[in-house]
Amino acid sequence: MKRLSVPAVLILSALAGCSKSAVGTSPPAYAPGESIAADGAGYDASASEDAASYEEYRSDADGDGAYAEAPADDAPAMASGSDREMTAAVEAPIMADADEAEPPPAPAEPMAVSTRAAEESARPRRSRSRRAAKKSKAKRIARRDRARDVERRRPKPEPEPTFDDQIQAGRLTAGAFDDTLNPEVLAQFAHRMQQTPGTRDVASRVSGEMTVVRVVDERGRPVHDADVRLDTDRRGARVPTGTDGRAVFFAGWDLPPDQDRQGRPTAVIRAGRESISAPIREGTINTITMPDVQGEAVRAVDIALVIDATGSMSDELEYLKVELRNIARTVDRAFPQVDQRYALVVYRDEGDDYVSRSFDFTTNLRRFEDDLGNQFAGGGGDYPEAMHTALDDAARLSWDDDAAKVVFLVADAPPHDQSMRHTMDAVDDLRAQGVAFYPVAASGVASEAEIVMRAAAAGSGGQYLFLTDDSGVGNGHAEPHIPCYEVQALRDVMIRMVHSELAGERITADSRRTVRSVGRSNDGICERRGRARAQ
Repeated sequence: MKRLSVPAVLILSALAGCSKSAVGTSPPAYAPGESIAADGAGYDASASEDAASYEEYRSDADGDGAYAEAPADDAPAMASGSDREMTAAVEAPIMADADEAEPPPAPAEPMAVSTRAAEESARPRRSRSRRAAKKSKAKRIARRDRARDVERRRPKPEPEPTFDDQIQAGRLTAGAFDDTLNPEVLAQFAHRMQQTPGTRDVASRVSGEMTVVRVVDERGRPVHDADVRLDTDRRGARVPTGTDGRAVFFAGWDLPPDQDRQGRPTAVIRAGRESISAPIREGTINTITMPDVQGEAVRAVDIALVIDATGSMSDELEYLKVELRNIARTVDRAFPQVDQRYALVVYRDEGDDYVSRSFDFTTNLRRFEDDLGNQFAGGGGDYPEAMHTALDDAARLSWDDDAAKVVFLVADAPPHDQSMRHTMDAVDDLRAQGVAFYPVAASGVASEAEIVMRAAAAGSGGQYLFLTDDSGVGNGHAEPHIPCYEVQALRDVMIRMVHSELAGERITADSRRTVRSVGRSNDGICERRGRARAQ
């Protein structure tokens, strides 16, 4: 067996020293972000790739993306290119002298281990980041494909209700009148309608003096939903206060005749656990302060539409459907902090396909729009309709005690003569629940329908709304028996009514939105010379 030459022994010793250094020596520490050179190439070039991979990881929807950042302090040292060249150069002489030299005492296996360790540690750390980024990208692609599969299986949403694409909201025009601010105007019109047998009962309710009890707290804020009872010797009428703190009473509606009374009426008011009693003066506004009660703004509103769907409404119903849908959407956007619910009651007459259909309150505006859009005009035949049945159904809706409560009664005809008392009893039921009426008189409304609608509005603290000919839609609209009003878009008028209920005070019409004016008014009170006279 040949001996190794002296140069070969020196080379093997040097290699053994290099292997020991590679295994047992720790690399220098680097601050985060510092460039680390390997094979003469710095890591600065790969920094942008790593940053992109990290952003992909941060955007991982499931949070399970893996991005392996390059280790800083405990990374193994990587062999330089000169070390690999020297290792390859010495392997050939060792194999060439194998027959002449004695093999060294087992340095080959440690040397092989040291070489593998050097090769493992020599792999660029950048490849780890790329593998992790590829793995994260593959996961994202898989999730995207799964999401697309779910989307393909999901049923397509129903199209938005269109009603009639040719109709634009804001076309209809209307006026509004507050009889509670002009009680003498209502009283004179009611006196006239008492001469008609069919409307005598309705007119007699609002032909006498109007008395208002307004309940406020110590700071003057209105107290909503306080129970107000007018005590007399024979009976006591109960009416809750509206959001403006008012309870409206009429002598012919809520009080016995003068000859059956003894002394002045007394208002007994209960709000929560607190109660107070105070004498009142009839025919005036009586403001009563409850010191231990706090007035608060309402945070919910219930809006019910009660619509005449007989054949005579066909000229306006399609427009009304678009208008009312737009109004509901506008209210929903304008008062996002207020809980809103919508209900619908449609009615025709006895002998038609149906007499009354009711859709209870829902917070789902789309469902309400669908219910409204599915209605069409038909039936009827004679002038009066089954208004009393519709109002009975409206009284049975699931009204929220704490909400502002509004009924928009849209009609062009009165109830039948024999149903007048029944109709006003239904109004009384809604009035006792604190519901404010805002009737909308459509085309064809005559005096018989006007007195019913105005009585319902005044008795509940609401206002009388009526469509006008300014829009050019529908048949001719009868001129109301009122001396002053402003004409605006129906949408603006109805939204203003809802706003007034939520604000707890009367919101006046914006003159910039007024189409035309009739007469003169000061904050809703008609200005006229001499004594008030109904037209």
